[in-house]
Amino acid sequence: MISNNSIYKIRSAVLTLVIFILAASTSFAASSKKDESFDSWLEKYGAWDILEQNYSGSGDSPELIIKRAQTAYNLGRYSACMNILQGTPAFDDKTLETSRLWLGGQTQRALGDPVKSIIWFSQSARLMDQAAIKTQFREEPNLKTVWFDVWRSMFWSAQVTSGSAREAQNMILTQSFEQAEKVWPTTYFVVNTKPDFATSVEKGLNFKPIQLNSTIINDDDRKLIAISIAASSLGEWSKSKSILNNVSNSTVQTFWTSVATYLETGSNSNATNVFYNDNFVSAAAFLEAGVLEPAFKSPTLWKMAAPPSPAWTTFRNKLMSMTPEEALETIDRETGSLLLSDDLVSALQNYKLAFAFLTGDMVLTQKIWSELDTDLLPISLRIASGIVFEPDFSKILSKDDTGQDSHLFIISGLCGAAGIDYFNDIYASFWTPLSGNSFNNQVNDKPLDRLLLFSELAQNAGKKMDMNIARRCAYLFPHSKLGAQSFIYLAEKAAQNRDFKLSAFYLKRVDPNEFGPEMHLKWLIAAVEYDLAVGNETKALKAYNEILSSGGALPPEKELKLALLIQQKGDLKKAQAILERIWSNRDALNDELKAEILFWIAEGEQATGNKEEALKNYLELAYKFPEQNIWAVTAMYRVSMIYERKGQFETAKRFLNTVIKRADRKAQKEAAKARLNAIDTKLAKAGAGKGASFPF
Repeated sequence: MISNNSIYKIRSAVLTLVIFILAASTSFAASSKKDESFDSWLEKYGAWDILEQNYSGSGDSPELIIKRAQTAYNLGRYSACMNILQGTPAFDDKTLETSRLWLGGQTQRALGDPVKSIIWFSQSARLMDQAAIKTQFREEPNLKTVWFDVWRSMFWSAQVTSGSAREAQNMILTQSFEQAEKVWPTTYFVVNTKPDFATSVEKGLNFKPIQLNSTIINDDDRKLIAISIAASSLGEWSKSKSILNNVSNSTVQTFWTSVATYLETGSNSNATNVFYNDNFVSAAAFLEAGVLEPAFKSPTLWKMAAPPSPAWTTFRNKLMSMTPEEALETIDRETGSLLLSDDLVSALQNYKLAFAFLTGDMVLTQKIWSELDTDLLPISLRIASGIVFEPDFSKILSKDDTGQDSHLFIISGLCGAAGIDYFNDIYASFWTPLSGNSFNNQVNDKPLDRLLLFSELAQNAGKKMDMNIARRCAYLFPHSKLGAQSFIYLAEKAAQNRDFKLSAFYLKRVDPNEFGPEMHLKWLIAAVEYDLAVGNETKALKAYNEILSSGGALPPEKELKLALLIQQKGDLKKAQAILERIWSNRDALNDELKAEILFWIAEGEQATGNKEEALKNYLELAYKFPEQNIWAVTAMYRVSMIYERKGQFETAKRFLNTVIKRADRKAQKEAAKARLNAIDTKLAKAGAGKGASFPF
């Protein structure tokens, strides 16, 4: 069991852990009690802005600190809440400390940092009894899913961390897992993760590789793959792909060619269909989950970096024109010089390993590799060495991998794709075909396999996207196309719910140009939704024009919103053009939307002085869409006003009588009656109805 002192040490030294408060549930009584304080009464009604003013001048007792933090949280001022919680030491009172830590978890969650959120929640739960833990965990919305996904994330990070930092991570992982076990003991995640976690703690970084799938990949294939990787580390993409042509299995060859293509261009090929056809879900997921994105975005992670020497480019070009054997001789000769800088010597040693691979002499290559500092090697050459020399996992890690779960995914995934499995207890075999029940069983048996998790979420999202799936995809796979789609989906939902800050949070996490024109178009549509909601008509119109210029179209409901916003801002001509564009494509719309669009077209015409055009549109609306009562009745009221101004009083009266009969709103009926009375009064004064009068 973890001691309080150990946890506090982690909190202060490693995770800078601080505090929280449990959101107090309040009953909303209709009236105040005589002995009830004004602050309590305000709290019942949620008058948090006034409460914040009241608490700001109060003292610094733990109770008041919590009240201030809770009030800031309720007002949506999450950063201010966090500042209050982090700006005070731990409370001596266990109940208050529990509340403070829990509020910290809620606040970090609201700020969009799930990992910190779970750490705060876990620290709070450490102070609870069994009953309180169950109650608190189950009352927090969707906590189980978030807890498991964050635990996965922390676990993956720990697999590439060593020393005291690894010990601290394992302490947090152990504590949070034991808490989850108390609340959700029978879930497949808890049951099947427990032995895998125990294995991980026992082995540390000393996972030994296992060769699997020998019928798909043999030793010669692994050698070719390693040589291809070495060529790509030099930026020799054509050579890298040509080497792969000799890989014995065409599906494996396609996968590695796709890897080289992505590392060169940042774009996925269309090869995933090949893997799906053969049910190689891990291969498809590796390419689709954005695993290689860090290697493309940070080229020196994969390719050799250029040392800061003016003569380097010339010397490198010379090396690249040589045979691998000639290049090795030249490097040996040059590294003997005492005039070279340490950076230059280090670069030459890395190039030496790459050229050694290209000779195909693995005995020579292993000798050179064993003499090098892996901390100085790019991830590509470490992976190539892992594939052919099969050292313990710790031997192919560098200090730059520490805590970088993205590096773990690249290393373990590519080694697995070459038939070298470092985590066979935790991950499914890369080239095992899975479908139907076999897939579902593997998802349940290996809940820490990230590629299987991606495949499951992608399948679920393909059937029907919802908020829960979108949040998980966005959090776990933010660099994938699925992650981008999820962020956009969440941004649209947030804007529709008028949570504009949250919508902006999601939109900022998507590069609209990363996944091609279709994704760019979806992002623009979501951006229009956001800008419309917050009144940024200039930005919305710019995005709208970009959508049109790219050959896309805004959904008619959103296009209508944009037109109305521009209309309200006074640019009637621009608004009218958009409205008429929507109307020109009306055949695919439902009658309710048609009626609304036609109404606003008529309103725009009337506002610009085109009374006759407005009249025609109002009349068309009233005639064609009588069942759309709110629009049809209002249109008839507008028609009556136009006819009244034209002096056609009897016509105006007929429309007003219909309005009185059909209007759903009392105010509209009363307005029509008042207008009808006014017309009758006007006609009476003019002597209407007394017979015709002829001038001659």
